[in-house]
Amino acid sequence: MYVLDRNAESSDRQIITALDSAGHVRNGWPIEAAAGSEFGPLVAGPDASLYVEERRRVTDGNVLHRLDASGRDSTGWPFDIPPSLACPTGNTCYPALLSVASDGTAYVRTQGGPRVQALAVDGAGAVKPGWPIELPELEWSGDQLGPDGTVFLVGRPAGTPTFDPTRGVVDEGAELWAFGSDGRPRPGWPMSVPNIRGFLISPQGDIVISGLIDDVGELCNNPRRTVFTVVAPDGRTRPGWPRGSTGLASLPVVGADGTVYYMSATKKVYAHDQAGVVRPGWPVEVPGGGDGCGPERPHLAPDGTLFAVGDVVLAMSADGTFPAGWPYRPSGETIGPCFDSECLGGHGTPAFGPDGSVYLIVFGPDAGGVRAEVVALDRLGRLKPGWPYRLPFDAKTTPIGTPTVTPDGRVFIRAGSSPALYLALDPDGTLSD
Repeated sequence: MYVLDRNAESSDRQIITALDSAGHVRNGWPIEAAAGSEFGPLVAGPDASLYVEERRRVTDGNVLHRLDASGRDSTGWPFDIPPSLACPTGNTCYPALLSVASDGTAYVRTQGGPRVQALAVDGAGAVKPGWPIELPELEWSGDQLGPDGTVFLVGRPAGTPTFDPTRGVVDEGAELWAFGSDGRPRPGWPMSVPNIRGFLISPQGDIVISGLIDDVGELCNNPRRTVFTVVAPDGRTRPGWPRGSTGLASLPVVGADGTVYYMSATKKVYAHDQAGVVRPGWPVEVPGGGDGCGPERPHLAPDGTLFAVGDVVLAMSADGTFPAGWPYRPSGETIGPCFDSECLGGHGTPAFGPDGSVYLIVFGPDAGGVRAEVVALDRLGRLKPGWPYRLPFDAKTTPIGTPTVTPDGRVFIRAGSSPALYLALDPDGTLSD
């Protein structure tokens, strides 16, 4: 587990700390940013390596690290991002957007200035043939990688989308682009994706696009209709798609067999097969599902079980039935205290252990504050022995993060912001040594 934070002795310097499964700092860590530099987001790579951009001074450009388990740069690294890419205006260095493929290739998109370029650096720290590429003069977002190394991203004309009081969000010029691992545009792309809200790439390599029609919402989305479209890797829409849902539906999640799941505005979870047909046994109603802005996306466990959190925690099999022991009825709330001026908070996100355990945070009133407990459920929806674990914080004043589970079953909880405190819990519900 990697943590990006500020040096407690010098708050203007960032550090990256690597923790082992027991919560101990690994040998060779922490790593501190150079004076005047900032680290970008941390991206996990293959072989437990860590990719991170270090944003240096204007005259130096930026540098991309691939750190091994000991905190040192791998052979051939770091990679210097030239100032012509990182600092195109000559006086401002812009952070890059970073994605890492399963073969260790790092894809970097520069942003800012008159030119936007993308660069691919292989696992050995060398620029791949065909790269860098210069992108058309559009505003780019949504970078994602397909399983074959295809780079997908959304391009829009400058100044869009716009908002019209009658029509709502106007986003007619949006396009979804696809570039192969050789840097060339893929045949059949780009495709027009008006009013796109987002997209994801399925395990089969299909692209599942979510769009909002006549979205007149401002603080929250409020469309007349949500439309889902499944597109093949060659840019052609799959037969049976698109499919629509009245009002605002959640973002989708896709199962290993290509089933598309989402929660509708009526707080029901739908399941569409690869042909777009609603599967037998669906939809399934989620009592109390959704947050202040509407429905929430369901959660897919590694074994294919689908979970949705509302007043109860539902586990759903592929046929829409509840496995034995479910639903689970928590003793408190799964919506935590609000730290924003506009309180629209949703239910907590569950985490899944290697043995099928489900972990979530449950909140309840306490003397003058809010109690937060980590709950662990087994495959039958039962509270596991030794749980819940009461967190030693007042959740009314300390933000509590989503649980993270390591491959050996330890549970990490982050509390606070900067500096943050991390707790490591063993599978039996005790604090790790």
